[in-house]
Amino acid sequence: MLWIAHALTLSRIPLGIALVYAYGNAPLAVALIAIAALTDTLDGNVARALQRRGYTEPAIGGVLDPLMDKIFVAIVLAVIWYHARDLTVILLIGARELFVLPLAAYYLAKHRPVGGLHADSYGKVATVAQFIAVAIVIGHPPWALAAAIVTAVLGVATGVHYVAREISK
Repeated sequence: MLWIAHALTLSRIPLGIALVYAYGNAPLAVALIAIAALTDTLDGNVARALQRRGYTEPAIGGVLDPLMDKIFVAIVLAVIWYHARDLTVILLIGARELFVLPLAAYYLAKHRPVGGLHADSYGKVATVAQFIAVAIVIGHPPWALAAAIVTAVLGVATGVHYVAREISK
């Protein structure tokens, strides 16, 4: 039964690919990003609700969800590259991943489960900012740089917060 939550998680892949066709079309870009954000919110809630009812297999959501988040961002960055070839915007939008992925690698090197890197309120704010920035970049490219800068600042601040949290353990 948990496949319902996993399907919601996996749906971000075709939604990301659909952004190729939404580039420059603000209503379509916003709709696709809103649906992707909704699936990101719903998948965990659905999984927890099903687990409370006794459905516990396959319990891969803790790994699948963050993996799909990163794949979705990679697809979005590829869409931006395909249409705009704007490396600055791509690096700014991806700054959070560039900062947090080494932290995850550190966790793995220390034989800690990556699941220990739970998102907190800072991470959720950065995720929302990233979704909004992506909608702006794809839906209204003239505002891309400003949206990307805000996202990068929030993303790097979140990464710094995660590192500080790790150091304090």
